[in-house]
Amino acid sequence: MAETVILMSKTIMPSSHDFIAYVGGAQIRFERGLHLPPRNVENHRFLYVESGSGEFIIPDERLQLGDRMLLLLSPGVREIRYDDKRPVSYTYIEFSVTRDLITEPWFRVPETSPHFQTVIGLLRSALHEDGREVESIILAAIDLTLRHTVADASTPAVDRRIRDVLDYIDRNLNRALKVSELAELAGLSEPQFRRVFRANMSTGPKEYLLRTRMHYARRILESEGLRVSDIAEVLQFETVYQFSKQYKKVHGHSPTRRP
Repeated sequence: MAETVILMSKTIMPSSHDFIAYVGGAQIRFERGLHLPPRNVENHRFLYVESGSGEFIIPDERLQLGDRMLLLLSPGVREIRYDDKRPVSYTYIEFSVTRDLITEPWFRVPETSPHFQTVIGLLRSALHEDGREVESIILAAIDLTLRHTVADASTPAVDRRIRDVLDYIDRNLNRALKVSELAELAGLSEPQFRRVFRANMSTGPKEYLLRTRMHYARRILESEGLRVSDIAEVLQFETVYQFSKQYKKVHGHSPTRRP
């Protein structure tokens, strides 16, 4: 058969704080597209799409799925469609918890997060653990996912138009995006967009783009073994000098020197 499913199901005891029950987890691979029809899911779920493209669908909302997408999903009605263009590979961890973790249907962990790869490692390890170890792994993944991202009750939620822009930025870190392009995506004039973005993010869109792309540059510099000139090309800088200047502005040192 073309598809492979590695499935485990476990239940764990309550901790001293939140009760967490591990409902199930799986690593799933298909050599074709996949359609999971609408169904009501009562539990939270971590979903890591290693490869494949498609849509995550809930009533009135759709999220485009793509390679290396890491999501924390709320309970609710869900439908997932993966297209037939290429093989699909994803991992999920489903669990119940005694409190709502997020107020939106999903929260995406950006690749620029310093915890991105760690959370993925935790989710994979949860498939091979049992008992209290699984509880600790899930709690650690939740903590790293929501740390510095979920506001407390006194903090206003981020405007959905800005969250859509942030998601677009995360998926296009290699591109030299323009503020005018982001404003158009948000359906705002450029001056309006700058005001709304700053009100939500406490920084301007240009500054956010720079910081996010340079954190991405540092990650691939350290993990992929690419040369500085390669990364400058990937990020569409005209010269290595321009890239190095922007990198130093964010990190305080040139890309050729480790801190």
